[in-house]
Amino acid sequence: MPEIVSPAPHDPDLDPFWVEQRAAFLAEKSTSADPSACGTCRSLAQVGKPVKHDECQQRATLLQAPDHPHYEILAGFSLEENAKLPARFHVPVFDDCGVPNSWLCAVCWEEGQVVGWPCATATKYGTKVFSPLHEAETAQEKQAAELAAYRALELGDPDGRVSASCGDPEHPTWLRAPDDNRGCPWCRIAEVRTDALAEAKSEVVDWLVKKAHEGTEVARLADKVERGAIRIFLDAERSAAAVAPLHYDKVPDPADGCHWCACGNRWPCKDAPAVAA
Repeated sequence: MPEIVSPAPHDPDLDPFWVEQRAAFLAEKSTSADPSACGTCRSLAQVGKPVKHDECQQRATLLQAPDHPHYEILAGFSLEENAKLPARFHVPVFDDCGVPNSWLCAVCWEEGQVVGWPCATATKYGTKVFSPLHEAETAQEKQAAELAAYRALELGDPDGRVSASCGDPEHPTWLRAPDDNRGCPWCRIAEVRTDALAEAKSEVVDWLVKKAHEGTEVARLADKVERGAIRIFLDAERSAAAVAPLHYDKVPDPADGCHWCACGNRWPCKDAPAVAA
């Protein structure tokens, strides 16, 4: 009986097609230049061509958190205390001074002791240590799109009504009859409120102007009466001053011993009583 030989298991890594594709991929350089790339490679990247040097290719960017603790703060605590810091601080740093060179945790260390990266905290929290760029850039746009979709959500057509919305994203969707051409009720409420406030303001202004006018008329009338009284008083004073000097008792005449009036008649003359009164 012939021996049955099982076919050797297929290794996808040794597939000629993928070996060729992998070699072609590795032979091509990136079309994105690193910020520190030379001028030649930056010029090539700007026109969409691969860079010339391997060291000028765009690499991953490793940034620390904006509030990453300084060396002085970390040096004042033990390794156990530093390990309890938030996950966003446990990022890798490359130590090119030690022997051998290695990746270390940026905060898990104390005097005379360091911890390789990933440390226990980085391993525990995983992706919470970093913020993926694509997620950070699209998170806000995604939330805005979800909010817009929620606000524009169709309410269906219960009782034959249809949903409607206006251009103001702050106003929610409402239901109306198909032949109802009225605008947004929230916009109408805002218009009515504005008109009511303007009308009330106009009434208040008119009332204040009226009161001010009335006060002016009263003051003007009082001033007129006061001026009239003063004028009457001054006229009386002037009349008395004009008449009184003509009718008063003069010193008696030594020749006949009679009193004479300033008007030339014997005292009292006919006008003297009126003046005396």
